[in-house]
Amino acid sequence: MTAKELSDELNVSTKTIYRAIDQINHKVGDPKLIVAAKGKGIRLNQDRSQDQFTQLPNTNLSVINSLSPSRRREQVLLRLLYVSSRSIKVSSMYEHFYVSDSVINNDEKVMGKWLEKFHLRLHRANREMAIQGKEANVRQAISALTDVSGVIDFNNIFSKSNVSLNQRDVDFVIKLIRDAEKDLMVDIPYPYDINIFSHIYILINRYKNVGRKGALLSNTQETNRNFNFDLLHCAQNITQKIEKYANIQLPLSETLYIYEYLESSRIYNFDEVTGKVPFRVLSIAEEYVANVSNILGQSIDRSSILLDLVKHIRPMLNRLTNGIYAKNELLEEIKAEYPKVFAAVSKTSKTVSKKFDLPDIPEGESGFISIYFAKELENKRKPTRVLITCTTGVGTAQLLKVKVSNSFPDFIIDDVLSIGQYEANKLKYTDVDFIISTVPFKSLPKKPVVVVSALFNQRDRNAILETMDSLKGVRQ
Repeated sequence: MTAKELSDELNVSTKTIYRAIDQINHKVGDPKLIVAAKGKGIRLNQDRSQDQFTQLPNTNLSVINSLSPSRRREQVLLRLLYVSSRSIKVSSMYEHFYVSDSVINNDEKVMGKWLEKFHLRLHRANREMAIQGKEANVRQAISALTDVSGVIDFNNIFSKSNVSLNQRDVDFVIKLIRDAEKDLMVDIPYPYDINIFSHIYILINRYKNVGRKGALLSNTQETNRNFNFDLLHCAQNITQKIEKYANIQLPLSETLYIYEYLESSRIYNFDEVTGKVPFRVLSIAEEYVANVSNILGQSIDRSSILLDLVKHIRPMLNRLTNGIYAKNELLEEIKAEYPKVFAAVSKTSKTVSKKFDLPDIPEGESGFISIYFAKELENKRKPTRVLITCTTGVGTAQLLKVKVSNSFPDFIIDDVLSIGQYEANKLKYTDVDFIISTVPFKSLPKKPVVVVSALFNQRDRNAILETMDSLKGVRQ
């Protein structure tokens, strides 16, 4: 194929294609892997032996990544964010990407739009770029771009991370967290361990790049509050270790922010220790129960869910007050699995924010709260009731009953009968969720019907699972 055809396919310039080919050939060595000649197009070098094709160096060809626009923009944004509000020459940032000025201009628009979500501004002047805004917003943007899920898992370092992190810094921060757990004699649960990791890792690298210009502003109200001595002592120890490791001096505000992360991490069950729950926390929890129940049209047992909500809401209020963002890695799964529950909780979160004069409650927090309601609804869900029918109600139907019971032990099989018997006694079986039948109905009943074979194979099981999923969607 020609360089023009390849450039159109990848949406880059032909100059980028030729430079990419040069870099790939340089990486793999002689003989060249890709041959490009004017008038003849681009082709793989057939003179290279099969062994040479299969034994290419195991190297990361950075040029491959450079062809991904979103990946390129992430790298540029991270570089600018870590040195914010300093500026960097555009030519320096893009020298390894080999893209045209029009591509850079488009990147600028996309990145600027993305930064607006964090109340940050992308400034470009004199062929330089810089990101301007408050430090808390800069760190939040860095956190959003840096997926560190999996980093805390010692057996699975970087398994999910798309952003290259400094391994030495990673090891240091992990040890900090583990030492803190030992000092406090607790396990910091997910996702709070991830949040603390991100905060400290970003803190260290901001100070490495811009020094005290990267300091978070202190809260003027801190002097009027009561601190938990153990948590404060732990935060001070963490601060001292960071200062020694990175050879930096941290202001008191950084110690207090680390304290906030520890206090917001549900590592102390204050409710059970003191037996007291602040009235404001309890009121918010009850608001969630009442509103979500009303929106879903389902009664929710207040006594069984209230404690879980209180345990989450108390540190959540602390996070909201201090601008701490709890990243929810399960958010998209929660939205997909429990759409109605999530919608009800999100709507209630907006009501709660207005009624209790709170900052906007992020989607991630609504996602966490949705889990408690989903668990409650799953626990109270009625068992699946089914009816088994066939031509006569005996023989194959009885065999099918055994096979269904073995495959779905939680099913309650209300009866095994013929289609004629069912037609004559429909009102008796209004409570069943669906009907499993070896023969189709001539006139469709109001209940869903799954037609299966008497031998009940895997295809039949899958059909029942699909029916259950559709019923589950109706119930949510």
